Amino acid sequence: MHLSGREEVQAVTESLAVALELTAEINRVTPASDDLPEDLAFMWDLMKRIVPFAAGWIGTLDEDQRRYTTVTSVGHDRDSLAYMESEELTELRKTGGLLQRRRPMRLRDAPPHTAELPCWSGHWWPAGFREGLAVPLVTQDGRHLGVLALHTDTATQPTAEARDVIGAIAPAITTVLDPMTLLVGLAQLVHGATAAAVVDRRGTVTPLPGMATDPLLTRCPDVVPTAVDSLTDRVRHTSFLCPVRADDGREGYVQVTGLACPPSTSENLVGLVLISPPGDLCALTHRELVVLGLVIEGRANRDIAARLFITARTAAAHLEHIRAKLRAPTRTAAAVLATRRGLYIPYRLIDGGTDGREVTIRAGW
Repeated sequence: MHLSGREEVQAVTESLAVALELTAEINRVTPASDDLPEDLAFMWDLMKRIVPFAAGWIGTLDEDQRRYTTVTSVGHDRDSLAYMESEELTELRKTGGLLQRRRPMRLRDAPPHTAELPCWSGHWWPAGFREGLAVPLVTQDGRHLGVLALHTDTATQPTAEARDVIGAIAPAITTVLDPMTLLVGLAQLVHGATAAAVVDRRGTVTPLPGMATDPLLTRCPDVVPTAVDSLTDRVRHTSFLCPVRADDGREGYVQVTGLACPPSTSENLVGLVLISPPGDLCALTHRELVVLGLVIEGRANRDIAARLFITARTAAAHLEHIRAKLRAPTRTAAAVLATRRGLYIPYRLIDGGTDGREVTIRAGW
């Protein structure tokens, strides 16, 4: 049906109004929610007012980029959903350049040979679909997170205007699906954090979007493992000091904080590691901070003395000074207080071949 110019303008205006309503509703959804299919199900009815589609689907790409997992769908039967998640279709999306795109694409927008792809000749045309819209869900820092796909039973839909309107909604959907969104909020809980990175189960360190990177997180081999190795289902937080040397040669410290990733973010993500200023060190010396770390690790005075090449009496004297500065009645109380405040240096950050004063910062500090 041909629309007059006035009718076309009115249709576009109505679509934009629906898009604003839809975006506002999407923004109310909790990022990385435990029940995203139900939380996002409301979208389909509103989206049909922009594109009268017969079937809709949103899926996220797995870490190996081999297949997509359905987040929410409507109008697809079991066989269609299985195909949407198949490695075959994922490979076609790759070869078609979808993972490199940011803009939505209809079937008619694609090169001529695309219409002959097996996904259309073997699946979508026999299923009664005549046109489709693929919308890449790409984060602001360029990560391909997933795809929004709409299939229509008429070749006249979606229009170019509707395609672009759906594309404008995509960033809001991406934000809800992105596990990093929740982690960005989590990072804001660490006062004064200047850098952050996310660690997955393989030990891969990825910068947190919107935060600076730091050589301690990307090039020093011991800092990140120290921060995440102790995180468990019960231990969700760890904090400690790491010695650094400034460009002018002065020695100092930064606070390293490890936070366990909430289960709702991703099964693949383990922890969030942040760098922040050290705060109040309670007048503890470098040696006392090292001794505190060994006490926290359960070392007796003799073991501390042997590791630091000092006498047991000297180790005991250090502990007395530490207790006084922390106002702790016992060494156990001192260890608990230091653990809570992150006032210690883990021994794995110390070069065991020295007297405990030098810190091995392999990133070249």
